[in-house]
Amino acid sequence: MHNMSWQAKLWTYTVCIFFTSASYTMCIPFLPVYLLELGAPESSIEVWSALVFSACFLIAGVMAPVWGKISDTHGKKSMAMRSSILLALCYTLGGLVTAPIQLLGVRILQGFANGYLPVIMSIVSEESPKEKLGTSMSFIQSAQLVGTVSGPLIGGSLAHIFGYRASFIIAGCFLTLVVLITYLVPGTKKAAAAVKSVPHTSIIADLKYCFVNPIVRELLIAGAIFSMVMLAIQPLLSLYVAQLIGGYEDVAFYAGIACSLPPLIGAFTSPMWGYLGQRRGYYRVIALTTFGAGVFLAIQSQAPTFFILMIMSGLMGVFIVGFNPALCASLTLATPDDFKGRAFGALTMAGQLGCMVGPFLGAAVSSGLEMRYQFTVSGAVLILLSIYFGYRFIMLRHAKRQGALRALTEDSALGLDDKA
Repeated sequence: MHNMSWQAKLWTYTVCIFFTSASYTMCIPFLPVYLLELGAPESSIEVWSALVFSACFLIAGVMAPVWGKISDTHGKKSMAMRSSILLALCYTLGGLVTAPIQLLGVRILQGFANGYLPVIMSIVSEESPKEKLGTSMSFIQSAQLVGTVSGPLIGGSLAHIFGYRASFIIAGCFLTLVVLITYLVPGTKKAAAAVKSVPHTSIIADLKYCFVNPIVRELLIAGAIFSMVMLAIQPLLSLYVAQLIGGYEDVAFYAGIACSLPPLIGAFTSPMWGYLGQRRGYYRVIALTTFGAGVFLAIQSQAPTFFILMIMSGLMGVFIVGFNPALCASLTLATPDDFKGRAFGALTMAGQLGCMVGPFLGAAVSSGLEMRYQFTVSGAVLILLSIYFGYRFIMLRHAKRQGALRALTEDSALGLDDKA
């Protein structure tokens, strides 16, 4: 066990990410309906959903730079253990609550537990060979997607048979297994040496570095925007599905399908995007994936039936899975080894802040307009993000050919090789 290769660790962490993602999606898609069961008034369910979704992300966003710094200075494995233990506790408590305000409290506690995926991404990026980075990130992404697919199906079945509480309890059991597996995976001498060599800097200085570096800055902003537009629709999805099927009967089952289809399709296409990023440029992949996802997300607003919604959602899944691996690979290659934990912490902070704003954006749009128009707004924002990264890719490739790239915009972070 102490001599595990990077490939063996990659597969082990892949299993952990599967269980973590499955646990998350077993419960999250049905939170609005669960809130109704706990006694939240139907007239304000959008506001309650936004509060319950956003509370976790607010705390997680504030704490992310702290956890990132601790992972660099005290070891990434200890941070993975902390996160997995707290997540197991949070999901178990989620099945024991009896009122909406208690569920809100559990979500706040979960914000402190957030960070398992980013720290695992940091570990994998640190231990994978540079030429295999895109593929390694895609494996983690695929595991996340397969877990995302399995979660709603498992959770929907459990909710249909036993009620929503059972989904939370089973999720807690899954995460207990993650704790045990994470504990058994050994660290490396390289990681231990890196911890000792990390300079002592303040969190403010770390964040300043992230925003002074232009590559890191635009990646953080992109991560925040992407999370915002995706979370703007997630709390509303089960309610939108209920509109399309004509009621709340069996909505858990149909909402589970709606959440599962995009990552199911994406699990097959994620390795393709990772390979394309390695060969043709990660910024190019970001531009392509956000454009395709934006187009098919916007079309979902006009879906006349649940079946049409599923077709558009599946096509969106082909593209959307390529964004995070390309973003993380670019961030990995743009930052030094002793800063990766803090870089992923900053990325987590940006993403969580985007997730915090997203549900309120969805609630605002659905309150002023029909619920379906939030899909149009989110799709339009992704298309604008695609245009920006397409422009940046062209300009930076031109700058590289002219020999004008500065050292801090490391061209390998963009995949700007000669074939790009």
